[in-house]
Amino acid sequence: MLEDDAFKREDGGPGRSLQKEFKMHGIIQNAIEQYEKATPISIPRCHQFIDPDDAWWGAGNLEKFPDGYSPCNIIRSDRIPPVGQPTRELLIEKFCPPPLISELKASEVNKDCLIRPYLGRCRFSSRPKSNFVAFSLRNFPLHLDQMYELEVPPTDLLNYAVLMAETLAILHWLGKTDANDIEFVLAPPRNDQKSAIISNCLGEHTIWILDFDCCNVISLDREGVDQAVRAFIKNDPFYPRPTSSPDLWVAFRRKYIETSNEVLKGAGDMALRQLPIHFINGVESALQVSSA
Repeated sequence: MLEDDAFKREDGGPGRSLQKEFKMHGIIQNAIEQYEKATPISIPRCHQFIDPDDAWWGAGNLEKFPDGYSPCNIIRSDRIPPVGQPTRELLIEKFCPPPLISELKASEVNKDCLIRPYLGRCRFSSRPKSNFVAFSLRNFPLHLDQMYELEVPPTDLLNYAVLMAETLAILHWLGKTDANDIEFVLAPPRNDQKSAIISNCLGEHTIWILDFDCCNVISLDREGVDQAVRAFIKNDPFYPRPTSSPDLWVAFRRKYIETSNEVLKGAGDMALRQLPIHFINGVESALQVSSA
């Protein structure tokens, strides 16, 4: 049923390809499913790549899209459930400029709310300088200081960091990808998926990963590690940082190395088994240089 699906249309951006994303999505999903010891993290199931000539369009599906749409390259995958009304209203009341609160609460568009947990960044100021600024709950960036303000329990913040670390290690050493530009969002779990469920002021939710069109394959050597470090640094600040969130970074670092060692424990090549610590050291060195 289309209402349970999400459709991603090719945007034509440089270096972006839906065919590539469809392939990388499959690689990453297989890697996560392959690692049986992983704490369950949610990933939308990717059902099919549909090109403009696919018979799917002529099977009564095109008419279900808004007027003016024509067949194009799309990916059909599971729709991530949006966060519920109590969570949306909490975010609006806490962080929305007062003149916009009523409008935002009534907005249909903002019902499609996913939360982007930025463990690696705090806002520069707690409130916008102007009341007339854009405010949207779609892909809402929730910075670390905002999580503190909402009193998200420290144990849950650690859980977010640990889940991200475990996922990144799996993507690196089982998926053999750099995890470039992937996104993490907080959203409710699907009823038919096993997930690590967290319940706090943000409601009942789990961590989802999505957006794999910029991911690239890496070689399991120092060159591949350098590529993965660059991807980590330039990604949005989902991951904790040694400077802005040292406690979360320690937990992230520990879990990343622990999971990586478990994945690579059967590798006879000692140089290969040293790559995870080279990655962590590379990230710490790069962040020290950028903050100097």
